[in-house]
Amino acid sequence: MDLQPLFRRFHDAIHLKQYGENAELREKRDRVLRRLHENLKISFEWFNQGSYEMGTGIKPIKEDYDIDIGIVFTIDHARYDPVEVKRWVYKAVEGHTKLVKWRRPCITVYYQHEREPIYHVDLAILAKDQTSGRMRLAIGKEYSALNEREWQEDDRQGFMKAVEQRLTGEDGFQLRRVIRYLKRWKDVHFSSEGHAAPTGLALTAAAHRWFQPARTYDSGYSDLAATISLVQSIGQGFRPTWDPTLGTVQRLSLQFPNAPYDDVFAKMSNQQMKEFYERVEKLLGWLDHARRQQTPDMLRHAFGTDFPQQ
Repeated sequence: MDLQPLFRRFHDAIHLKQYGENAELREKRDRVLRRLHENLKISFEWFNQGSYEMGTGIKPIKEDYDIDIGIVFTIDHARYDPVEVKRWVYKAVEGHTKLVKWRRPCITVYYQHEREPIYHVDLAILAKDQTSGRMRLAIGKEYSALNEREWQEDDRQGFMKAVEQRLTGEDGFQLRRVIRYLKRWKDVHFSSEGHAAPTGLALTAAAHRWFQPARTYDSGYSDLAATISLVQSIGQGFRPTWDPTLGTVQRLSLQFPNAPYDDVFAKMSNQQMKEFYERVEKLLGWLDHARRQQTPDMLRHAFGTDFPQQ
């Protein structure tokens, strides 16, 4: 069986449609932006960020749909407490919906149906240096202690551009498809609570680092081969570390290629990392079985029931 058509049908089933879910997200985004323009006394710029902007979003199976926006104030960050600046935004959108949450890296506006979130808009608040153009992200909750507040250097825009330029044409389309496959694997096999799962940003950073296109002899593409290659590279990146309770644990570290240059897997505990490693090994086994047998049964174990049976 040629599995590539099944991968393409799977991709069509899980990715956000330009005139469907993405249109709904844009409408929610625009409503929040109108609210900010009406209520803020200081001018701001904004930009799309995250999976929406990079074209790597998928339909969620455990959570609500989301869109990430950068809200940029051209201010001297040294003159302002980051929590104070976040409060400007919170007050501007407070009451826009029944649920607006103050989170450490952002302000989140939820749209609900029968008290269950169905969409949310994450507002990342940034200070932009007027001379250099460098940006810093406001970190801190509403009542965070002073030592838990910071202006963190942030170059997500640079990363999004790097992903866009990493590969072009059909190679770039395959990169985005494989990122979506790994995101769906994550949603199927990991809890969405806390830091139990690798983030979508972390998986995207891993793909930016290790992905290689996989073409076939007839100038086509093999998404299975490309996914196997990437998962192998991720697995090979784990290194043994000692944990006093768990003993030797395999950990994966990967530096974000742009500011803040942090380890995108750092928040995962050793126990969570142990489970991550075991699931990567299991995923590789399922993928290899599909490659050898040319059947989709193990791919449905890997990616869920949206993967076609035939």
